[in-house]
Amino acid sequence: MDPDLEIEEIGPDGYLVAIYHVDAETGQMRSMMPQNQIQSRTTLFIRLTSPFLPLGFPDSVTADYTPYQIYDSLQAFASTIAGLLASRAVFVGMGVGSEGASLVTTMLLYIAQETMGRVATILFADRFSQRIEADVKFYRFFADIVNDTALLLDCISPSMPTAARAMTLGVSNACRALCGVAGGSSKAILSTHFAKSGNIGELNAKDGSQETVISLLGMWCGGIVVSNVHGTFETWCCLLTLLGSHLWCNWRAVNSVRLMTLNLERASILFEGIEQDQIRGPAEVGADEGIMTRFKSLNSSHAGSFRRLTIGATFGELISCVLRTGDGHKGLENVQHLLHLFRQEEYILWIDPTTAKAVMLLREGISGQSQAKACFHFFRLMQHSRWPAPWTREILHGSNQDSTGLSHEPVDPLVQAERTLHQVNTQWDSLSQRLKQAGWDLDKTMLETRRGFRFRRLPHSRGKKDR
Repeated sequence: MDPDLEIEEIGPDGYLVAIYHVDAETGQMRSMMPQNQIQSRTTLFIRLTSPFLPLGFPDSVTADYTPYQIYDSLQAFASTIAGLLASRAVFVGMGVGSEGASLVTTMLLYIAQETMGRVATILFADRFSQRIEADVKFYRFFADIVNDTALLLDCISPSMPTAARAMTLGVSNACRALCGVAGGSSKAILSTHFAKSGNIGELNAKDGSQETVISLLGMWCGGIVVSNVHGTFETWCCLLTLLGSHLWCNWRAVNSVRLMTLNLERASILFEGIEQDQIRGPAEVGADEGIMTRFKSLNSSHAGSFRRLTIGATFGELISCVLRTGDGHKGLENVQHLLHLFRQEEYILWIDPTTAKAVMLLREGISGQSQAKACFHFFRLMQHSRWPAPWTREILHGSNQDSTGLSHEPVDPLVQAERTLHQVNTQWDSLSQRLKQAGWDLDKTMLETRRGFRFRRLPHSRGKKDR
C-alpha cells in the first residue's frame, strides 16, 4: 500500500502557508493552515520591512548581507548630511545669494567641473576596471575615501581665489567620478555575492529602496544641521565628525563581507592555513583579510614571495628568469624541460633563485580550478624552499639545517618544480573537494589584478609546416 502523501506549500516570501495531506486508504485530502506562521508573517514589522528586504530574507541571501547593510545604511546617512554641508560651501563659493555673482561665471565653472569629472570617469574605468573584481573590498572602501576627499575640497573652496577655486572644484568632481566607478562596480560585485538564490535584480532594487529612505532621512536631518550650524569652527567640527563616522561605518561594512571566491590574498591566507593542516572557510579567511594593506596576516617571508609573483607573465619573462640560473645552453635546456614538465597543466610556474622573483604563465582558457591549483603549487614551492634576499644567490632546502630549521644546501629549481608538481597533483583532487565543502567557489578565481598574458601550445607538426 502506498504511504500517505503530505505536501507543504511555500509562499513567495519563503514562509509556510499551507499543508495538504492525502490519506492513502480513503483517498481523501485535507488541508491545514499554519495559523502561527501566518500571524507572524503579517506582523507590522514584516509589512514595513518587506519593501526593503529580498523575498525569503534571510535565507535568500548570504549571512554577511545583514551586517553589511546595517553599516552601509549608517554610512550613507552620515554621508548625506556631510554632503549638504559641502553643498552649502559650494553654493557660497559660486556666489549664490550675492549681488555680485555672475551667471556666466557660474555656468563656466560648472562646465569645467563636469569636464574634469567625466574625463576622470573614462580614465579610471580604463585603468582600474579589471582590478576592482579582484580587490572588491579595497575599492569599495576606496570609493568612500575619495568621496570624503571631494567633500573636504568643496568646503575648502569658498576661501580660495576664483582660479584656485575652479581647480579645486574640478578635482573634487574628479574624486566623485572615481567614487562612482569604484563604488558602482564594487556594489554590483557584492550584490552578486549576496544573492545566494540568484536574485541579483531584486537585491539591487531593494538596495535602491533602502538608499532612498536613508537619503531622505539624511536630508531631513541634514536640513536641521545646516540651518543651525553656521560658524566656520562649528561647521568643520560637524563635518569631520560626520566624515569620521562615515569612514568607520564603511570600514565595518566592508570588513563584515566574507567572499567565497579566491583572490591572491585570500588564497595566500587559505594555503598558509593548509600548511598547518587547517582548512579555513570564507568566514575565517575573511576575518584575516586586509582592506587597505595586503597580506597583513602572512608571515614576512610568505608575504614578500606573493608580492614578487607575476601572474599572467609573458613567455619572454619566463625565458629571462630561467636563463639567469646558468649559461645560455643550460638555460635553454631548462626551458625545454620546464615546458615538458608542465605539458599536461594549464599553467607554467618558475621561481628565479637569484632574485626570488616568481612568474606564472597561464594557458589560454585556463579554468578557475587550475588557477587555484597554480597558486597552491606556488605556495608548496615556497614551503620547500626559503627564498632569501637576492644578494645571497642560493636556495635553502634539505636536511642540513641552521638555527632557523632551514637548509643551506642549494637545490636545482627545476628539480624543485618537478618535485612539488608531483606533490600537488597527488593532493589537489582531495584538497579541492575539502575546500568546496568548506564553502569555497573554486570555479571562479580572481588571482589577477590586471588582465595578463596567455600562452597557447601549438601542435609540433604545425610548427614544422610553418617553417
